[in-house]
Amino acid sequence: MNFAAIVLSAAALATAGSAAATELNDIEFLKATRCLALVKSDVAAVDTAAIEAMLRDQAYGRTSYVMERAKNERSRATRQGRSKDEGVQLGLRQEIAGPCQVWLGGEDSVEAARAAAPSAG
Repeated sequence: MNFAAIVLSAAALATAGSAAATELNDIEFLKATRCLALVKSDVAAVDTAAIEAMLRDQAYGRTSYVMERAKNERSRATRQGRSKDEGVQLGLRQEIAGPCQVWLGGEDSVEAARAAAPSAG
């Protein structure tokens, strides 16, 4: 009886672990923060619900240094987004259409991109 309970508990923990949120490293967190700030500065019209939820979940447990860097990155991206220079705006739109797409899709998009990436080894 105890053996069955242990097996069921282990299976439940394994399932819960696989359903856990995608863990972003600090650099990924900063990149995603920049992308959200660019989109919110009205450079492009994009749904931000997924990335906002992901960043809200990912902010927990970050060091104060990383959170300060994220704040600075948001400010810098917002400032760039307000630029009237068409060259700057074009570059920002390209950034949103390119590298930011992984982050804008939220955790599902990040997981899919990681699965499709060649393994380092």
